[in-house]
Amino acid sequence: MTHRSIHPVYICLLLYSFALTPSLTQVLDTCVQETSCTCKNSKGTIDLTPLANTAGSARFLDLSDASGSNFKYSWNPCQDFTEGSGSCDKVAGCQSDSSTATYYNLGDQASAQFVNDATSLSLHYSATTDITRTMIVTLTCDETQEDTLSITGEDPNNPGTYLMTLTSKYACPKAGPGPTKGPPGPDGGISIGSILIIIFFATVVVYMSGGVAVQTFVRRASGRDMVPNYGLWTTLLGLIKDGFLFSFSCGRRTGYGKA
Repeated sequence: MTHRSIHPVYICLLLYSFALTPSLTQVLDTCVQETSCTCKNSKGTIDLTPLANTAGSARFLDLSDASGSNFKYSWNPCQDFTEGSGSCDKVAGCQSDSSTATYYNLGDQASAQFVNDATSLSLHYSATTDITRTMIVTLTCDETQEDTLSITGEDPNNPGTYLMTLTSKYACPKAGPGPTKGPPGPDGGISIGSILIIIFFATVVVYMSGGVAVQTFVRRASGRDMVPNYGLWTTLLGLIKDGFLFSFSCGRRTGYGKA
């Protein structure tokens, strides 16, 4: 008995079709930003408002990073604060150097953006003074925690980017209606057109990978016969080509005479 090898491309397509399903779920469950400290997804609303200090100072004030350096960090969700005799004036985040009493703006509430990726949700702030600095607060849901902010410090792979993690019950979505309509884009939700394109290509991938598997393992096909409905697609492509040629030549090509 001869053994027919399977082209690596077909294997990749088959694996990709299985991997695509959870990815679609993650994309479609984007937390759509509503304010500088609230966003909404299919599970409800994440609202950091209860953590906001409205007295003009930061809720999380002068916390040291994990390395124990001279740098300290302050953050206040939802409301701006001022620190360092105005060096950090009306900001959401501030970095200070205790050895030189120097303060650096890490962004205000207007710069806040909820950023979704495959594994986490985070709040990004940024400010440009002498350089551009970015503060990233990763949000971790824990119903047993009121609020704990751990400071990682400056990202060694991205100078000027400062990392911290909020663990809190307020980082958990509370039951409510699904997401409201937001602007398309990575931080404002995904548009209907993008959803339809994702579904279309997912369907094509599943159709092709499933069809190739059936043709190969069930019908023992080889070569071009491994493509499902090969004859139909070649005929259809030929008709589409003829249609374009007829349209662009306004019917004047040979073979398209008047009736």
